[in-house]
Amino acid sequence: MKTSDFLDRLTILRMKARLDDSASRELTGYLDELRKILDDQCLATSGVEMVVAIMQLAEANAKIWLTEAAIRKEFPEDPSASEEMDLEEIGRRALQIRAYNRLRIDAKKIIDAVSGEEPDNKVEHASE
Repeated sequence: MKTSDFLDRLTILRMKARLDDSASRELTGYLDELRKILDDQCLATSGVEMVVAIMQLAEANAKIWLTEAAIRKEFPEDPSASEEMDLEEIGRRALQIRAYNRLRIDAKKIIDAVSGEEPDNKVEHASE
């Protein structure tokens, strides 16, 4: 698995681990691998760039997660979950998700470059 895909999954799993014990156990193995990646990359001059990209990836995934959860009304304690969403509001949030996904893709491209891996090339994709 490419480093950028691994880190993408790690940031999502980190959010799931807060709500799910099995995800929390799975996260342990991911964190061991993360240590290896950071050890390798932080010895290089691009270590800071890698850490910043991971932070950007985590932020984008968190925003996507929260926006999708609000649409699904997944967390009743969320103040935005009490809002009734019409189709226009759902569409507006879907466009927000697309914008967050662009940030996610940009972070993955940086990670690919730092790792020396070939970036994904999605031709004419809405997130590009």
